Amino acid sequence: MKKLLLALVLAAVVVLASGCESPNTNIKTEKTLTINDITVHYSGDVSMSQAKAIIDFINTELNPENGMDVYVEKNGGYTVRLTSTYGSPDELEASLKFYLVFLASKMSQDVFGGEHVLLQILDDEKNVLYQVESKYRYVSSNGINVWYTGVSDEEAQKALNYLLDFAGEGPWDVILEKSGSTYHVRAMSSFTSEEEVNSIKDTYMKLVSGLETALNGSVVLHVLDPDGNELTTFGP
Repeated sequence: MKKLLLALVLAAVVVLASGCESPNTNIKTEKTLTINDITVHYSGDVSMSQAKAIIDFINTELNPENGMDVYVEKNGGYTVRLTSTYGSPDELEASLKFYLVFLASKMSQDVFGGEHVLLQILDDEKNVLYQVESKYRYVSSNGINVWYTGVSDEEAQKALNYLLDFAGEGPWDVILEKSGSTYHVRAMSSFTSEEEVNSIKDTYMKLVSGLETALNGSVVLHVLDPDGNELTTFGP
């Protein structure tokens, strides 16, 4: 009889405990999707279609030879963690660190509808080695990418149209921003010194003039090396 009473009491406690659980309790179950050795780990806040879009994006942009694990969470924006073969932050090349801002921005626009993306690079123990946030929108054609912030879509398209006339095709990454009434154009180059840049100064001055006409405003051109460091400027 005592055992029966004890069992009934315990059952009542279990019922009360389950009844007191907050209706707002959010239990997340991790899901995985693997295609071509790329595995995306995601929760119910991230859809399967988004997980597949991430795999397609990683294949196109990174094409990892040995596969990759990607961890995706939605927390206001999206946090995307990529596994890597790097063992410390110092092993990441400066050019890669600079490129990752473009990668996060492209992921934001192409996969997550323009929502904020925090992109993290992990070591093999899932420690964060390096992280960047999405910063730009972009327009692109024939391998020329115009990354922009603080200017309109129309202005970015005008800049791209002129760059297509000027160069024809890429690869070429150009950043377009605006401060007051002046446009700042940061153009990637293969040069590593100011002397190399100045050897084709006339070409860069022609670029400044053409962009000023296209954008109907003053332009300062910043020439960058492959690591994103500024070598020199042209314009007012």
